Amino acid sequence: MRRLRLVQLDPRPFLALICLSTLMLLLPAAAQTAAQPTAAAPHDPRTSMLPDVRGAVPWSLLSAATIKMSNGKLGPAFPAALRPFHGKTVKLQGYILPIEAGRTHSYFLLSAWSPTCPFCQTAGPEAMVEVRARTAVKYSIDPVVVEGRLVLLDNDPSGVFYRLVEAVPASL
Repeated sequence: MRRLRLVQLDPRPFLALICLSTLMLLLPAAAQTAAQPTAAAPHDPRTSMLPDVRGAVPWSLLSAATIKMSNGKLGPAFPAALRPFHGKTVKLQGYILPIEAGRTHSYFLLSAWSPTCPFCQTAGPEAMVEVRARTAVKYSIDPVVVEGRLVLLDNDPSGVFYRLVEAVPASL
């Protein structure tokens, strides 16, 4: 019968590896909290929603819509400040959420939250706009700007609160 021979290992390399791994995990977090950004990024996952920009209907106003019960159905309750935009031509900035595959889109959702951000909350109907574009919009992982007629949907069967029709690519 053979005897097993125990090998005694020096624990120092393992301790060094554990310390180095811990340091590598903590340094990025420390750098993020210590460093202050010099320029505003288009989207900061710590704030979740795309920031409001001058020249576009603000997401903070769109997302202020709440859900109410009316005649046994749930529907949107739009803030009074949003009602004047109904039926008007406006600009919106947001992230394209494609409905179908393709490089350009004539029908898509526009969202205040980045679809490529794994740390961001998902958007509800108050932070998405159904877009029906007259001119196809090229897909981008960056925010896009579209211009069209905004329709506030009081009782849409699909649950959508907002629709932008006759939309075209635009800039701010």
